Amino acid sequence: MRFLFLIIVLGLFSIILPQQMEIKEKNQELDGIRNEITSLEKELRSISNKEKQSAETIEKFSRQNFLINKLISSLKQEELKKDNDIKGLQREISRLEKEETRLKDNYANYVRSLYKGISKNEWSYLIGAESIQQAVLRYYYLRRFSAQRKKDLVYLEENRLAQILTQKVLQKEKKEKTVLRNAKESEEKNLTQKIRERKKILTQLKKNKTLITRDIASKKQAEKVIKSLITRLVEKEEARKREEARRREEQRKKELAKTDSKKSTFPTPKAPTKIVETEDFITPEDITQGFSSFSNLRGRLGWPVKRGSVMRKFGENKNPKLNTVTLNYGIDIEVKGDYSVFSVGEGVVSAIDWIPGYGSVLILTHKDGYRTVYGHLDRISVNEGEKVTRGQVIGQVGESLEGYILHFEIWNQRKNQNPEVWLARR
Repeated sequence: MRFLFLIIVLGLFSIILPQQMEIKEKNQELDGIRNEITSLEKELRSISNKEKQSAETIEKFSRQNFLINKLISSLKQEELKKDNDIKGLQREISRLEKEETRLKDNYANYVRSLYKGISKNEWSYLIGAESIQQAVLRYYYLRRFSAQRKKDLVYLEENRLAQILTQKVLQKEKKEKTVLRNAKESEEKNLTQKIRERKKILTQLKKNKTLITRDIASKKQAEKVIKSLITRLVEKEEARKREEARRREEQRKKELAKTDSKKSTFPTPKAPTKIVETEDFITPEDITQGFSSFSNLRGRLGWPVKRGSVMRKFGENKNPKLNTVTLNYGIDIEVKGDYSVFSVGEGVVSAIDWIPGYGSVLILTHKDGYRTVYGHLDRISVNEGEKVTRGQVIGQVGESLEGYILHFEIWNQRKNQNPEVWLARR
């Protein structure tokens, strides 16, 4: 029992110390994001009103919004971790309180059972015995009770100290959670303000045909970047599968070697082969194995927005007004009313990135090697590695020079699909 307090202390330190290291690393990452946001803010402030009327300025606002979103997402994750830590500490305090109640009840029961019939004190209890044998037995029980009483008192004291320590850690965690929540709310207000500033400039630039032409040209480059992102995700999955096959082969050879060694008197020693742990190769594709089939949704796939119409189709698109031809790997949906963006299927967030021309881009990985791409997002509601359900809100469409346009793509491995073939008819 004497070790209870030590166990509690070691348990708390085993939680706190790794957290402190993780917090330090996370703070460095957040400081890097904040520094880039501040740098962009200085650039935007130094630009004259005339210079602000440019596509470059819009892109800087878009990049800044992406970084603020990233900062908010990190703060949300940290707040969630703190919340889980607080719940764990509260459960531990509750357990300690129940243990204290149990000890006190036991103590009271000992008193009632061992002192039953004692009129004044222990001596009178012993002298009042009817025989020497009964006196010896009473003496034995009294000594046993005394020893147990001392142990219980020590245990109670350790329990109280453990409660005090746990309460202090709990209060510290609550304060840190409050700081995180306040920082997150502050950044959310900052993001809202930046979106308003960007909207004002967009309103002035929407009639500029030259800028719109440049914006369409930048989308050509953005498509290549998205294709590159998809290729990297596919290559990562292929590398994992190759590694998995290699490990299986190594395991098979080991089993064969064991069998041969049993048959041979003098087995030939083999050089050890480094086996890479499975955990090092966990990818979104591993997680999707338990998901429902994505390929079965062809022709009845839910739309990524509630209200919208396709304004730029899959493949080559010619703009007669601007006299331009663009190759679209997906479709562009003009959104009206509700700007919420929904996951079209059960999946996991594979990537969140910023690409000039499409702004904040999110990629989901689904079962059967399928991926969906969502571009032109202003706000993102999910984090990388997070599982999402079909119809879950994952973000909001941002405003561009052409209006509120969601860029949407579907890929199967390295091959892009025509989303209109997949989407359900409205």
